[in-house]
Amino acid sequence: MIKLEIDSVHYDLDDALRSVIVDRIGGLDEFMSDLVDGRVAVSWEGGPHQETKVSAQVWGGGHNFEASATHREPYEAIDQTRHKLEAQISKKHSKQLKHGDNRRE
Repeated sequence: MIKLEIDSVHYDLDDALRSVIVDRIGGLDEFMSDLVDGRVAVSWEGGPHQETKVSAQVWGGGHNFEASATHREPYEAIDQTRHKLEAQISKKHSKQLKHGDNRRE
Protein backbone atom coordinates (compact mmCIF):
# COMPACT_ATOMS: atom_id res chain seq x y z
CA MET A 1 0.00 0.00 0.00
CA ILE A 2 1.30 3.44 -0.95
CA LYS A 3 1.73 5.76 2.02
CA LEU A 4 -0.48 8.78 1.25
CA GLU A 5 -0.60 12.32 2.53
CA ILE A 6 -4.21 13.49 2.07
CA ASP A 7 -5.17 17.17 2.19
CA SER A 8 -8.42 19.01 1.58
CA VAL A 9 -8.95 22.61 0.52
CA HIS A 10 -12.37 24.17 1.14
CA TYR A 11 -13.70 20.63 1.48
CA ASP A 12 -15.08 18.63 4.38
CA LEU A 13 -13.26 15.31 3.91
CA ASP A 14 -15.08 12.65 5.93
CA ASP A 15 -13.68 9.27 7.00
CA ALA A 16 -15.60 7.35 4.32
CA LEU A 17 -14.15 9.45 1.49
CA ARG A 18 -10.68 9.32 3.04
CA SER A 19 -10.95 5.52 3.20
CA VAL A 20 -11.89 5.30 -0.49
CA ILE A 21 -8.90 7.49 -1.40
CA VAL A 22 -6.54 5.26 0.58
CA ASP A 23 -8.00 2.15 -1.05
CA ARG A 24 -8.19 3.40 -4.65
CA ILE A 25 -5.04 5.56 -4.90
CA GLY A 26 -2.99 3.81 -2.21
CA GLY A 27 -3.64 0.47 -3.91
CA LEU A 28 -1.89 1.45 -7.14
CA ASP A 29 1.27 -0.30 -5.94
CA GLU A 30 -0.32 -3.51 -7.24
CA PHE A 31 0.72 -2.31 -10.73
CA MET A 32 4.23 -1.14 -9.79
CA SER A 33 5.67 -2.19 -6.44
CA ASP A 34 8.30 0.60 -6.51
CA LEU A 35 5.59 3.17 -5.72
CA VAL A 36 5.82 3.93 -2.02
CA ASP A 37 4.64 7.50 -1.37
CA GLY A 38 1.93 9.79 -2.61
CA ARG A 39 -0.04 12.93 -2.08
CA VAL A 40 -3.75 13.52 -2.74
CA ALA A 41 -5.52 16.89 -2.61
CA VAL A 42 -9.30 17.17 -2.62
CA SER A 43 -10.77 20.59 -3.29
CA TRP A 44 -14.15 22.16 -3.86
CA GLU A 45 -14.28 23.81 -7.27
CA GLY A 46 -17.77 25.23 -6.77
CA GLY A 47 -19.03 27.36 -9.63
CA PRO A 48 -22.09 26.53 -11.70
CA HIS A 49 -21.23 22.82 -11.81
CA GLN A 50 -20.54 22.41 -8.06
CA GLU A 51 -17.64 20.03 -8.66
CA THR A 52 -14.99 18.31 -6.58
CA LYS A 53 -11.41 18.15 -7.84
CA VAL A 54 -9.08 15.30 -6.89
CA SER A 55 -5.38 15.69 -7.67
CA ALA A 56 -2.95 12.87 -6.94
CA GLN A 57 0.75 12.22 -7.25
CA VAL A 58 2.48 8.91 -6.52
CA TRP A 59 6.19 8.19 -6.64
CA GLY A 60 8.98 5.80 -5.81
CA GLY A 61 11.88 3.97 -7.43
CA GLY A 62 12.69 6.91 -9.71
CA HIS A 63 9.12 7.07 -11.03
CA ASN A 64 6.66 9.94 -10.59
CA PHE A 65 3.07 9.93 -11.80
CA GLU A 66 0.39 12.58 -11.38
CA ALA A 67 -3.20 13.08 -12.47
CA SER A 68 -6.35 14.93 -11.56
CA ALA A 69 -10.05 14.86 -12.33
CA THR A 70 -13.03 17.05 -11.60
CA HIS A 71 -16.56 15.73 -11.23
CA ARG A 72 -19.84 16.48 -9.49
CA GLU A 73 -19.53 13.23 -7.54
CA PRO A 74 -16.38 13.05 -5.39
CA TYR A 75 -16.20 9.25 -5.70
CA GLU A 76 -16.26 9.53 -9.49
CA ALA A 77 -13.46 12.12 -9.37
CA ILE A 78 -11.40 9.64 -7.30
CA ASP A 79 -12.09 6.82 -9.77
CA GLN A 80 -11.20 8.99 -12.78
CA THR A 81 -7.97 10.09 -11.13
CA ARG A 82 -7.06 6.48 -10.36
CA HIS A 83 -7.83 5.46 -13.94
CA LYS A 84 -5.50 8.16 -15.29
CA LEU A 85 -2.70 7.14 -12.91
CA GLU A 86 -3.22 3.47 -13.72
CA ALA A 87 -2.92 4.22 -17.46
CA GLN A 88 0.36 6.11 -16.92
CA ILE A 89 1.79 3.33 -14.75
CA SER A 90 0.75 0.62 -17.23
CA LYS A 91 2.29 2.56 -20.12
CA LYS A 92 5.58 2.95 -18.25
CA HIS A 93 5.56 -0.71 -17.23
CA SER A 94 4.90 -1.81 -20.84
CA LYS A 95 7.84 0.28 -22.08
CA GLN A 96 10.14 -1.33 -19.51
CA LEU A 97 9.08 -4.81 -20.59
CA LYS A 98 9.45 -3.89 -24.27
CA HIS A 99 13.01 -2.71 -23.69
CA GLY A 100 14.06 -5.91 -21.97
CA ASP A 101 13.72 -4.84 -18.35
CA ASN A 102 11.94 -7.94 -17.07
CA ARG A 103 12.12 -7.06 -13.39
CA ARG A 104 8.84 -7.24 -11.49
CA GLU A 105 7.79 -3.64 -10.87
